[in-house]
Amino acid sequence: MKSRNPWSVIAIVLALAGPGALAQETAAADKWQSVAKTDNQEAFVNGSSIAAVGTQLEARVKQNFAQPQPSAKKGKTYLSSRTTYRFDCAQRRMAMKEVRTYSGSDLQGEPVQKATSSDKNLQWLDAPDSTVFGELLDYVCGRSPGG
Repeated sequence: MKSRNPWSVIAIVLALAGPGALAQETAAADKWQSVAKTDNQEAFVNGSSIAAVGTQLEARVKQNFAQPQPSAKKGKTYLSSRTTYRFDCAQRRMAMKEVRTYSGSDLQGEPVQKATSSDKNLQWLDAPDSTVFGELLDYVCGRSPGG
């Protein structure tokens, strides 16, 4: 029986498993945890996106809306958004860093609009208890990296 070169065996295994393994890794990275639900919307956090930025935290949030939301673009609406929020846990506030909206639920359909804020232009909003923002803040701040 002829012996195979170990490098060729590794190359074959990677060729066969690589794309599937990468797809599984990507799917795991995009796991959304439902954090807050109201009659009007449901908000999810991608736990693997939570990261420290100085003394604050940042995380990606997906929101699905029950009814179409008006867009800044005239005549356009959206049913879902993916937003990167900055969280100030100590002061119970959060700010939108980047948002992208989509015509369909679960970030599907036509992209409708996008907006980005620089760190110096963040617009901070209070995140009171028992609100969607409050639930998002509690979830993210309770799962801070290394904490």
